Amino acid sequence: MNIVLIYPEFTDIYGRYRFAARVTVVYPPLGLMYLAASLERDNHKVTIIDTEVEGLTKSEIIKEVLRKKPDIVGITSTTPLHHKAIELFHRIKQGDSSIKTIAGGPHPTALPMETLRECKDIDIIVIGEAEETIREICSGKQLSKISGICFRSEGKIKLTRRRSLIADLDSIPLPARHLVKNEKYLWSVPKKGIIPVTPIMTTRGCPYKCVFCSQLVIFGRSMRHRSVENIVQEIDEIVNNYKIKHLVFYDDTLGLNKKLTYELIAAIKREKLDFTFEGMTRVNIISRELLEKLKSIGLNRLSFGVESGNQRILDAAKKGITLEQIRKAYVLTSEFDIETRMSIVLGLPFETKKTIENTIKFMKSLKCYQAYVNIGTPFPGTEYYDMAVKGYGGIKLLTNDWREFRRWGNAVIEVNDLTRADLIKYQKRALMSFYMTPKRIAYNLKRAGVRAAWVNGRSAIKSLLLSKNN
Repeated sequence: MNIVLIYPEFTDIYGRYRFAARVTVVYPPLGLMYLAASLERDNHKVTIIDTEVEGLTKSEIIKEVLRKKPDIVGITSTTPLHHKAIELFHRIKQGDSSIKTIAGGPHPTALPMETLRECKDIDIIVIGEAEETIREICSGKQLSKISGICFRSEGKIKLTRRRSLIADLDSIPLPARHLVKNEKYLWSVPKKGIIPVTPIMTTRGCPYKCVFCSQLVIFGRSMRHRSVENIVQEIDEIVNNYKIKHLVFYDDTLGLNKKLTYELIAAIKREKLDFTFEGMTRVNIISRELLEKLKSIGLNRLSFGVESGNQRILDAAKKGITLEQIRKAYVLTSEFDIETRMSIVLGLPFETKKTIENTIKFMKSLKCYQAYVNIGTPFPGTEYYDMAVKGYGGIKLLTNDWREFRRWGNAVIEVNDLTRADLIKYQKRALMSFYMTPKRIAYNLKRAGVRAAWVNGRSAIKSLLLSKNN
C-alpha cells in the first residue's frame, strides 16, 4: 500500500508566543517515524509530511497528498490541533473520496466515538499505541477483528476492545528518520550553538499520577523499557549515520529506573558514542550519583516539572513532590554545570491570584535560567478535565470548543478569583518577571553563542514585547 502520514502545523496555537515556539519546540515527529518504520517492515510505501517544518499551505498539503496517490492517509492530532486535522481530512476526501483516512493521537484516543460523529471524513480511529494496529489495518484484516480501533460500518459507529500495550518495545523497528528532513530541526544547544536535534524514547509509560498529563492517554501508567542493546543501536545510528550530535530524550522521567539507566550509561561508554543530550525528569528521583553518571555521557540540559510554588496545589495536582525537593534539585543540578529548565502550570485546582504571585517569586528564587509557563488546559482523557467539569478546587470550564484548548496566550478555565483574562495576563507577567533579570539575560545571551543569542532574543522580543495577538 501507499501511505501518507501527516503532522499538522502547530506553532500558531501558541498565539503571541509562536515566534519563540518556532525555535524551541519543533523537532521530528517521533510517533509518525515509528509508525512509518512499522509499515515499511511490511513493504508498504510511506511518506511523512511535517507541515510545520516544510512550511506548506493547506492547498499545498492537499496537492502533495493527491500527487502521491495514497491508499491511506493518517493524521495525528492533539486536542488543540484537532480542528486542523479535521479540515485536512475534509479537503483530502474532497480531492479523492476513495482514500481511506485514519486519525490517531491523544485527542482521537480520548474521544474516539465523538471524533467519528464530529467528522464524517474520518474512516477509522486508532486508539492508543498504533504501531501494531496500523499494520493490521493495512494488511486488509477485517476491521471488526482488529483491537484498538473505532470505525463506521453500515451507518453505525463500532468500537472494538482496547488493545493491550506493547510489552516488548524492542519489537518495534527503529524510527524511520530517513523520511524526514532532519537538517530542518534546529535547536539552540548549550555551548554548541544552533544544531540539528532528534528525539529518542527509551521507555513508555509513567507510574506517577499528575492530573494534567495527557501522555497516559496513549502510553498508560505501566512503565515499559527498551533493552540497552536496542537503545544503543538507535543512538549509534543517529550519531554515526545521521550525524546528529544532540538527542532529546523524550521519556516522561529520565533515569527513573536507576539500574537500567546505569547499564545504558556503561554501554554508551563502551561503544564510545560521542553526543550531548537533554531530557525531563522529576525532582524527587534526582541524585548526585545519577547526575554524575548522566553528565559523564553528555547530559547538558535537564527539565523539571515544578508546576507551582504552592504545596497545596502540588498535592491537588498529585505531583508527589515538595517545594523543598524542588529547591534541592536545582541547587544540586547547578553544581554540575547542567542547564536547567522548569515547567509551570497556572490554573491548577485551588489556584488564586495570591498563589500565582507566590509561584512567580518561587520561580525567580530557583537556580534555573529557562522556564515554560503554561496556562492549565484540561485536555480530554485527563483527570484534570474531570476536575474542571466537576468544579474541583474552584475550576470552571468555560468551553468545549477544542480550538480554544491552547496553553499559551489563551485560557479555557477560570479558577477562584482568576478570570480567563487574569490567567493570560499572569502568564506573560511570569515569563517577563522570570527572564528579565540581569543574570538570566546575561546567561541566555552567552549560553549557545552569538547566532543563538540573536535568534532566540529576537523570537523572545517578538513574543513578549511586540506581538499584540493572544
